[in-house]
Amino acid sequence: MSMLSALARAEAMEAMEVVPLTAFRHRRLSDRPLVIVPLTMAGEAGAPLAAIAGTSRRSPTLLVVPQPRNRDHRFAFAADLGQIVTQYIDSFRQDRRGEGAKSRYTDAPQILVPNPGGIKALADLGRMCRFRSTSGPYAVPQVVPEFGRWLTFLVEQAEQAGTSVLLPVTGLLAEHWATGQSSLEDQNLASLMAWIAPPPGVGVEQAMADAENPDVCPPAGPATSPQFDNRELAPAIKRFDTAEDEQALAAAEQELRELVAEQVHPTWRIVWDAVALLRSVPQAPRAARRFEDDCFAFTRFCDYQDSGTALPQRKRDTAIGAARRLSRLERALESFEADKAFDDPFVLADRRSVGEAFAGPVTQAEPGRVQIGAGNRRLPRPLVAVRTEDPVRLTPGTRLISPDMPAGHKAQIVSVQPEGEATLIVVEVTGGMGRARIPQAGSVPVLGQRLAYLPDPGWRPSPQWPADEGTAWTHHGAGPDQESTTSQDDAAEGWGHDD
Repeated sequence: MSMLSALARAEAMEAMEVVPLTAFRHRRLSDRPLVIVPLTMAGEAGAPLAAIAGTSRRSPTLLVVPQPRNRDHRFAFAADLGQIVTQYIDSFRQDRRGEGAKSRYTDAPQILVPNPGGIKALADLGRMCRFRSTSGPYAVPQVVPEFGRWLTFLVEQAEQAGTSVLLPVTGLLAEHWATGQSSLEDQNLASLMAWIAPPPGVGVEQAMADAENPDVCPPAGPATSPQFDNRELAPAIKRFDTAEDEQALAAAEQELRELVAEQVHPTWRIVWDAVALLRSVPQAPRAARRFEDDCFAFTRFCDYQDSGTALPQRKRDTAIGAARRLSRLERALESFEADKAFDDPFVLADRRSVGEAFAGPVTQAEPGRVQIGAGNRRLPRPLVAVRTEDPVRLTPGTRLISPDMPAGHKAQIVSVQPEGEATLIVVEVTGGMGRARIPQAGSVPVLGQRLAYLPDPGWRPSPQWPADEGTAWTHHGAGPDQESTTSQDDAAEGWGHDD
């Protein structure tokens, strides 16, 4: 946590009022997101209890598993939820632009869950569904393995910084507002909303107390409260198990639906309240460009699913696959952090406070400086010196971008020198000046101009990875290139089995 973030939390605690951390919302919010609030059964790893889902606040669908330990009930639930999710995803496969391999869908689905635990519940559900067979002794409905593959794709995308296809609402809220509670407490959706938007006429303290009382505000999942499990859920499931006729069975199932509805509907309402609140925050300019990456990823996965040769995602990455994934996630995080700082003065100030960016006036300038390049070509390479009082951790050679200069402006640090209590940073302008020998007007900083710089994540060539069969035997695991295929053991394994 940076000094400014810690200060914002301290101010929020002192005033008992949230403090904005950003000027913009850095995630895209779809006009028609699919909200899913999953519940799982305590003590049964990955066993679903219920889910409420829908694209409209007023018309949700509630799905309940009357006996979570019953395999048929679980997969009937998975098929019903799978129908909702796949139909929603298919609704985005209408408009495709471009030609041939470069064409893509212009929109992509977005699923919202209450908290990171909701993503974990969907990850477990996807892992347990994608290997199921649609024929044989353990056959499941056709939609179940397809649903599992889609959930796995969405969860893997959610690992990537800046994506918007699967998001926890608590993360969206905590990214924009600082509360007076810890980051762990911010994962409680009701408590977080009690800070940001307490009910009319209710103070933050009372709203927080109500949010932490499971009888007043049930947990947002995926686990239900132990009191509810022991006092109401377990006896209701037992009555369902011991029902002796169809009438008693129907009554027990209806009782379970009503009990679960009481637990899940408050969270459903809070999620939609949070979405409405987030829509009031302006979207950051670069969020639209990141959404294009989501559309490309969605298009690629759709094409693979339609290829006729699609396989379930691997149970485990190979050594090279894991390295590729880590490299991709690191690059995405670096790019997302740079985008936020470029768009948002609040985020830029936060990075300046820890020495990862700097700002100040131009105290020296050499706008006419040129270098002789290949073929005796004269290249404009102006120098400017920026005097800053910010702490500086950047080193010579660091490539820079600036939100205060025209698009395409590129620079590089030449030297970093102490100057009393300040620091003088000499910067060479390397791009964004046009093609002429003389830089375009406004493309080079001038004396007295105040501007900020931050590191440019830029483009870098991908690392050269060895082939899987070229890795050491210690990194092979179950095999150098084990394919993801569906076996009878996969189809028969218990719901809670960990792959």
